[in-house]
Amino acid sequence: MIGDESLQTIEHHTVIIVGGGPAGLPLAVVLGGWHPYYRGSRMFRQRYPQLDEGLKALQETLLALDFRGLARSGIPPVDLFRLLHHPRQLFEELAQIALEFRKAPPIDYLLITQEEVGGLWNNVPQNLLTLSPGQWMEFAFYPLAQHIEEQGIDLNVNDLIIKENLINYYHRVPSRFGQTDRIHTHEKVVRIQPHEKGFLLTRKDVGTETTHRYTCKYLVYAVGQPCILRRLDVPGEDLPFVENHYDRPEDFPGERVVVVGGGRSADWAATELYDAGKQVYYVMRQPFEQHWQLISDSRYGLPYYARIAEIIESRSPRFQSLYRSHVHKIEEGPSSGLVTVNHQGAEKVIEVDHVILEIGGVVDYSLFEGFEPLELVKKYDRYRFQLDQVQTHPHNYEVTNIPNLYMGGYLAAGLGLVVIAMHGATYAIAGDILQKEKHISF
Repeated sequence: MIGDESLQTIEHHTVIIVGGGPAGLPLAVVLGGWHPYYRGSRMFRQRYPQLDEGLKALQETLLALDFRGLARSGIPPVDLFRLLHHPRQLFEELAQIALEFRKAPPIDYLLITQEEVGGLWNNVPQNLLTLSPGQWMEFAFYPLAQHIEEQGIDLNVNDLIIKENLINYYHRVPSRFGQTDRIHTHEKVVRIQPHEKGFLLTRKDVGTETTHRYTCKYLVYAVGQPCILRRLDVPGEDLPFVENHYDRPEDFPGERVVVVGGGRSADWAATELYDAGKQVYYVMRQPFEQHWQLISDSRYGLPYYARIAEIIESRSPRFQSLYRSHVHKIEEGPSSGLVTVNHQGAEKVIEVDHVILEIGGVVDYSLFEGFEPLELVKKYDRYRFQLDQVQTHPHNYEVTNIPNLYMGGYLAAGLGLVVIAMHGATYAIAGDILQKEKHISF
């Protein structure tokens, strides 16, 4: 336990949120005083009459609900707030949302994020489409339809949304809800330790490496999945023509590109580079059958899966899929890069101008020092998204063996890897903290 530092050099907050993506950002707004109330809606009443009956008599904020009792009765808080926000998956009008938000005094909190708010969406390819309609990516206190109206944007909220439009929405949230001063961007937390006040965090400014320390009573860890990029761990991985980030085809002059991956981001990069006229070698460990099953299941609902299906079926010599393969080494050749690939047991050398590694990332739990080990559970979804979730209590997403530590978004075990479900965890976490601090009571 750490407790004897010169405390005048440590900044204290009641709550610190680590991570400013789609899990941490809405929590900041709710802790900042924007509390949900039940207003009901025609659609919610028609579809969930028993829930409507139980909620319409509630005069206080929904953050005062007995979340433990809800969970025991078979209603996970994340599901309740998902239904209140999205009583049906198709958006018709703002009046269908059964929530309204009223301003209350904020609790003392700070959000720390190593990039701008929006999390991983800041770093995905420029034109990447989501897997979900735009309105599934919104926060209940700021419907995408409202944002579109305020900004004069021409978008259909039921269509898939591209990165640029989604990140513009997320970037607007802090100022729109008066939380800018409580959000510290471009700060990277590098260590989390026990402290007599709860938690001690050490962070560095991104770029300057200046360090600073914070303490807090409650900590919400909402860093998202790819906070540590995976490596191939092969010779030549750090050569200058090897990139671990793909944004757009214009960033890769030349004709020949090796894409290493097999997930959605790699699919996107390989497809977009091919359509830009490149010679694409797509290297992945999985077998053809596994890759093709996902593409086939998705091609009639998601346009970019339809496109990669067309490319593969065309058997174009400019698109070579190397299944059951892995990169053995990367080196400088006389006039180009050379990538040695073990392709189904045989070595193949490919001359390239660029190598793009889209092999995903993992959650960084190594920051926690001096605590009981986190109990991890592996989670997968059908789109090859995978991560280690942490065992948490189902009513408040607090870590089972570390009091006052909460896992935000996908990091909480039992939470589905579907965006329409993720934001609902916000209210159980905020409600639990506010109830413990006697800001509200049930």
